[in-house]
Amino acid sequence: MADDVVGKRVADLRAECEEQARKNRSRRQFWRLTHAALGLPAAVLAGISGATGLSSEGARIPAAVLALVSAGLGAAIAFLKPEVHQQAAHARRRAYLALEVEARFALTRAASSGEPVPLTIYRDLLERRRMIIAGQVDELVQLVAVGGASAETENSEGGAA
Repeated sequence: MADDVVGKRVADLRAECEEQARKNRSRRQFWRLTHAALGLPAAVLAGISGATGLSSEGARIPAAVLALVSAGLGAAIAFLKPEVHQQAAHARRRAYLALEVEARFALTRAASSGEPVPLTIYRDLLERRRMIIAGQVDELVQLVAVGGASAETENSEGGAA
């Protein structure tokens, strides 16, 4: 019965990862649109204000207003840094998708062998989720790339059997 609980927890974690990946996809789209919504008008207004200012002496005030609005939009982009948020959301999405695949694999392996999901696998998945939440996505990628905790867990399980 306790083994069944671990499998349910891994299934819950898999569903949570799927949801978090979806949310981070939306966040990435939001920041991409924010970048375009601020950047494109800033560039267009800067060009228009320059052309307006050079066209006639009477158009200097509208040109100055356009230049100020353009500078404000540019400052908003510099302050909000939407490209940084966009990249971070993309990295978190990829990490959650990878974690979801790991959880699905653990569930499939347990179901095919008739064995319960080992607690060590669940602990490893939770540690990876903690790293994603803490923003340690780069460290997580390095951990997985060099074999990391899941390879150690699988080796220790294989050696114990």
